Order: sequence, then structure tokens, then C-alpha cells
Amino acid sequence: MKLCLILLIGMCVIPLTTTGQNSPAARKSSPPAAVSAHLQLTASAKVSDGGALVGKARCDDDGNIYIRLARADDHVGTKLPIQKIKPDGNVTATFKVTDAGPDIDAMDFFVSGTGKVYEEAWDRIGRMHVLEYSSDGSLKSNVILDTEPPVFPYQIAVFRSGEWLVSGLHGPHLYTPFTAVFDSRGKLIKKIYDTEDEDSRKKAEAGDGAFITDAGTGNNSVYEGDAVAGSDGNVYLLRAISPALIYVISAKGEIIRKLRIDSPDSGLLAQRIRTADGRLAVSFLANNSTVGITKVVDFQGNPIVDYVSDDERIYPGLPGCYTPQGFAFVDDDGADNVYLRTAVPK
Repeated sequence: MKLCLILLIGMCVIPLTTTGQNSPAARKSSPPAAVSAHLQLTASAKVSDGGALVGKARCDDDGNIYIRLARADDHVGTKLPIQKIKPDGNVTATFKVTDAGPDIDAMDFFVSGTGKVYEEAWDRIGRMHVLEYSSDGSLKSNVILDTEPPVFPYQIAVFRSGEWLVSGLHGPHLYTPFTAVFDSRGKLIKKIYDTEDEDSRKKAEAGDGAFITDAGTGNNSVYEGDAVAGSDGNVYLLRAISPALIYVISAKGEIIRKLRIDSPDSGLLAQRIRTADGRLAVSFLANNSTVGITKVVDFQGNPIVDYVSDDERIYPGLPGCYTPQGFAFVDDDGADNVYLRTAVPK
């Protein structure tokens, strides 16, 4: 199954199928175009003999990758455990949402550079939770967030200072974006609702096919988005629209700036974001495909390099881990064998 990391786990529970522009000074300050580089495979390790990848992959600074795998008998994707996998393919820890109780379902998760795992979840009455796990996989805390239900979460990121950013959808038919920053006790610091989100709500409500899911509900700009914590202490929240929109958000819940990253091709949409050493790797995908290009930019959105690949085992649109030296990708080969592959620029 080549649709690795594409299957959206929310489908298992939620009814979603998911100044001075013309001045001489401005012209002189225009950033140069990015160079293009090809990736080559350098290592491959088998992770599993059976299963399909579900949701996004995350990683820590030691190169461990964190994923969910669904077997043939797994019917509820929001109950799947997170597995921590070493670069050699060995599983070293398992993080189970079911440890928080039978009525808790999970969506996205976040992994800090030091390997701390946080998972966003919700209960049967629509309250949002953040689960924190110890490094051995045991559940450390289960915090209910201070917000009115129901909100269905799709992205979580943890600031270096310890606050949590959660982004999701709420309201009739789940058209309306929700973003907020909470402290580590779950207390609300600030809600964030930008004019861009209001515009996407209106488009989803009007039935714009670029925003609603196949089921006619939801808002794809959030549903297909992503979030990472930058080394500058801010969180970078990706909205899956064209051009790609990235909110740069402080721990106080302020939008510091917005980045707009043009798609390298009209058929590609930004759906993944990773960060390392003051850079963002923004991955553009074709719908329901692993075909794509990853554009690397700095924290101001200036282009650095575009990565492509001719090797079908390397998916520039779907990185699991990113460093300035290269990428790690998770791949299932169509026969339910899952591999962790690393690639570097040629």
C-alpha cells in the first residue's frame, strides 16, 4: 500500500471521509529561487511484517521514529498505540491510549526532541484531553483541557516553555477551525481565530470542494494540516491551502507572522511540515498519493532547497524525520511489510 502516512485516523470515529510591494527596495529584497536536489536512499530497515501506516510519523533528536500501525483486525484507528522505533527497525516502547480508559480516542501526537510523547484525545462527551507518557510507554498524566466541547483535535504541538497548542474543528458539520494555547494544567491561555480561518470556514460551509471532505463535512485546511515546534520557541501551524499558509504562534497565543509558501506544482498541496536547525521542510503532495516535493525554507519563509526523488521507495512528500543532512521515510511495500528508510541529497 503506497498510501503510507495518508490514512486519516479521524475517519474511524468522526464522520469525515476529514508595504511597499512595488518599491525598488522591495524588489531588491526578493529572495532567490530555491535550488533543486535529488534524494538517494542510504539505508533501509524492516519495521513490521504486517500492517498499514496510519496518520503522521514523528521523530526525536536521536533519530527514533514514532508511528501507528494498523493490522487487518484493527477496526478503530483512534485506539491504535504509538510505537517508538530505533533507526535499526527495533521497537523500543509502546504508548497506549487505552491506558487512559476505554472511552478515550486519540488523534495526533507530538514528540519532543528528547523523546517526550504527548497525545491529543477526546472522550465520549467531546472533552479534549492531552495525554503525556513516560519514556517507557507508561501513561504519566491525563489532562482535560479548559474549553467547551465538542472540539475534535487534529494537531498538537508543545512549546519549549511547556505550553500546548491544539488545533482542530468544531461547530455544525465541523466547518470551523479551532486553535488555542493551554498551559500544562490544561488552563486556557488564549484562543486564536484569524481572518484566514474565517475565510476557510465560509468556503467549507459554501461547499467548496477544496475545503470540505468527500462526506460534505469538515474543513480540509485543518484536517490535512500539521504543526511543529521550532527551535526559536514558537510553534509553526500549517494550514493545507494554496499557497501553503503557516501561522507562527508564540507561547502566549499570539500570531507573530504568517508565512506563505507557493506550491511547486498546481497539483500539489502542502500537508506536512518538519523542522530542524532554523529550517522548515514543507512537503507538498498530490491528493491520495505519495508523489510530492519537499520545499525547505528558513523561519522567515525564504526558499533554500527543493527535494525530489526518482526512487519509488523515497517519498519527498512524506518525511517522518528531517535534519539538514537528510530525511527518514516510512514505507509499506504493498505487501504489508513496513520499512524505515533514510535518504540524503545526492
